[in-house]
Amino acid sequence: MHWLDWSVIALYMGMVTLIGFLFVRKANASVADYFVAGRSLPWWLAGTSLVATSFAADTPLFVAGLLATKGIAGNWIWWNQAIAWALAIVFFARLWRRSGVTTDAEFIELRYGGKSGAFLRGFRALFMSAIVSTCTLAWVMLAMQKIVQATLARPEWVESLQLSIEQSFDLAPGAIDLWKWTVLVSLFLIATFYTVLAGFWGIVVTDLVQFVIAIVGAIVFAFYALDSVGGMTGLQAGLLEEYGPQRVSDMLRFFPEFVSLRAGLSFVVVYFSMLWWTDCNGYAAQRMFSTRDERQSTLASLWFSIAHFALRPWPWIVVGLVALVQYPGLEDPETGYPKLLMEIMPPGLKGMLVASLLAAFMSTVDTHLNWNASYFVTDIYKRFLVPDADEAKCLQVSRMSVLVYAVMAIVVAYFMTSIESGVLIFFNLTSSIGLVLILRWFWWRVNAWSEISAMIASVVFTTMLPIISDRYDLGWSFETRILLTVALVTPTWLVVTLLTAPVEAKHLDKFYRGVQPPDLWWGPVAARCPEVLSQGGLVRPAMSWVSCAVMLYALLFTIGNSVLLQWSEAAVSAAVVCIASLTMWKTYPRS
Repeated sequence: MHWLDWSVIALYMGMVTLIGFLFVRKANASVADYFVAGRSLPWWLAGTSLVATSFAADTPLFVAGLLATKGIAGNWIWWNQAIAWALAIVFFARLWRRSGVTTDAEFIELRYGGKSGAFLRGFRALFMSAIVSTCTLAWVMLAMQKIVQATLARPEWVESLQLSIEQSFDLAPGAIDLWKWTVLVSLFLIATFYTVLAGFWGIVVTDLVQFVIAIVGAIVFAFYALDSVGGMTGLQAGLLEEYGPQRVSDMLRFFPEFVSLRAGLSFVVVYFSMLWWTDCNGYAAQRMFSTRDERQSTLASLWFSIAHFALRPWPWIVVGLVALVQYPGLEDPETGYPKLLMEIMPPGLKGMLVASLLAAFMSTVDTHLNWNASYFVTDIYKRFLVPDADEAKCLQVSRMSVLVYAVMAIVVAYFMTSIESGVLIFFNLTSSIGLVLILRWFWWRVNAWSEISAMIASVVFTTMLPIISDRYDLGWSFETRILLTVALVTPTWLVVTLLTAPVEAKHLDKFYRGVQPPDLWWGPVAARCPEVLSQGGLVRPAMSWVSCAVMLYALLFTIGNSVLLQWSEAAVSAAVVCIASLTMWKTYPRS
């Protein structure tokens, strides 16, 4: 790369380091400041932080790979989540903020109470921080290696040093990649540094910087990529010449073409009825906890949904399509994105794009480290180990736990050799337990054992079904396994719910008065709490939810059709956006 590119990258690294120093005082104010920014963030900052965090460094590469194998329609593997976020906009954003908790694990004890609630709170905190999030960080580090290899050339002195190390320790050539690990660990340590110093304040501000760099860089990259093939008409002509009309038609579809009724029903049932099941917990909920009030939480969720689902994918898709024209024979289609970046972007802009990918990696790292520490301090240390710990001690433990989780992630990444099928396993696990996470807000009878049994059953069936499929040569697809897992997990936790005692009435009443969840199936509790005003049923909120989801998808297709120069389709989609937005606003619950 040109010296100007290295200067841009160095400037960004210096900027985020400076932010770490600038927000030390704010982070030191309290544990709430360290983990949820003192619950004072405006909607645009909380929402933008979530947009930046949800963009991993390899996301554009992942999208490019989907285009090569499944076309634009392959993005439904994550587009389906817009349904969940529509539900968050209408319901969960307000409820999460109203709960007043710091972590979603803390909410478990708020909702259930008792020994089972305390156990589940501690178990979830430990499981999510020590296993799920740490393994996610390790996976992100492995994925980042591909970007480092494609964008940052290995200096000659590193080659010499690596050769010397291999000879000194009698290692096989290439046993270690000194350059990759030096870059990755350096980026990881910088992110850890400002996370330790500035806490959540430093994270959201660096996320804002990263988002601006990433979105501007992606759009500029898309324009340069299109220009390299003669614009959109040249791109379409190049695709037709390289792949033929039928393949291009399949590639540019927004929905997959169903070869049978069974395949169509499978797509609808799985992607629209099951995969999105979630109440937007975890680090997404952390952003909702951090906002000033319920309105700001809702607006943050709305802004995130629009930016994440409708705005951000299209520059990546455009570049991915150009890469298919420029490099039709790539063995790994995902490498087309960084390869094109290095070949067509001029000095300075190339550095900005590379910096945005490095920043995306650091954004994921800082969020997970702070999130992990919030679990440990709030749900393990202060809840079980040292309940009377003061603020100063908790802040000290917070910083120490960030460092411990950072070391754990690096160690796991070093020994992790494969991430194959990890994403699909994650979707399988989360979709099968998602229904109980949603219904705990709507049905008083759900208890801690409901969640515990759902988690156990999900792990058992997610593990067993692929084994059974292979053993008897059944050839079950990803969608089929999800259908079967949900069909087995759901009755399991429902039976456990009905066979175990409900949450104590006094605890349910306190939760109902404080959080005021939708009163769909809270009859006995609502009868004991007449002072809590009824929200008038779920018909209007359900209409608002559906309208919000339609609006998000219509906006996604409006932008997509405009990018592909399909103006009549874009006009129809834009009209749907207007109608759905008005319907959502008119039916939105005001309480």
